Amino acid sequence: MGKIARFTNQLVSNFYVGTTTIFLVWITFFDGNDLITLFSNKLQLMDAEREIQFYQTKIDEVYSENQKLQDNNDAKERIAREKFLMKKADEDVFVIPQEKENSILDRLIGF
Repeated sequence: MGKIARFTNQLVSNFYVGTTTIFLVWITFFDGNDLITLFSNKLQLMDAEREIQFYQTKIDEVYSENQKLQDNNDAKERIAREKFLMKKADEDVFVIPQEKENSILDRLIGF
């Protein structure tokens, strides 16, 4: 116990070392912008940036699907017939599910 008291006494007796130690303890644990909070906020920011990137790629995929639909009348007719079960007056529509993964637009519509 005497060694700890002596080390603490030497630490406090040297002004610069004591001030620096108190400053570091204060910044690490007690300040409003302490290091622990800054680290936590940095992790949250990195997660948010990853989510932004993910959703940006999804937006780009949906935009490209939308462009395909706007440019191609056959694709519009296919979507109308398959997804919304629209048909001509004299025909029946049978929808056979595909085994492969559907496009983004198909998943957004819910079919």
